[in-house]
Amino acid sequence: MLVRAGAGLKKRSWYTRAGHRLKAILLYAVVSILIAFALIGMASVVIDEWGHDAYIRWGGLTGFTVALFTLFAGHSEKFLRKPRFWAVTAAILVAHLTAFAILLTHVEEWKLSWFMVMVFEYPFFFFIRDNFANLR
Repeated sequence: MLVRAGAGLKKRSWYTRAGHRLKAILLYAVVSILIAFALIGMASVVIDEWGHDAYIRWGGLTGFTVALFTLFAGHSEKFLRKPRFWAVTAAILVAHLTAFAILLTHVEEWKLSWFMVMVFEYPFFFFIRDNFANLR
């Protein structure tokens, strides 16, 4: 990768690229951990109503949501500096969590493996991103 330095161009070192990549990974990890703590906190609030099943429901939602959105952000590198991308991602996250919160509170039995339905959301996320986050 070339970077303009004064009058000429110089090549960016692998160390600079690795540092940039490390910062991005750390940002993903921090955001994922914050989301996980928020959802686990929600699970501890509702544990009285559902017992240990709450950890399957809300812990599973936490884990699968973190994995899904980490992959989504990781495959959206060219959009990360666009505020519109983050607004679209936040809207997708709110819709995702709202739909699953409604589902999990109304279904009597929920198995951890049923969260695999989230893989069907993944292509839809890219469709939304490409059509709404990339507008100029």
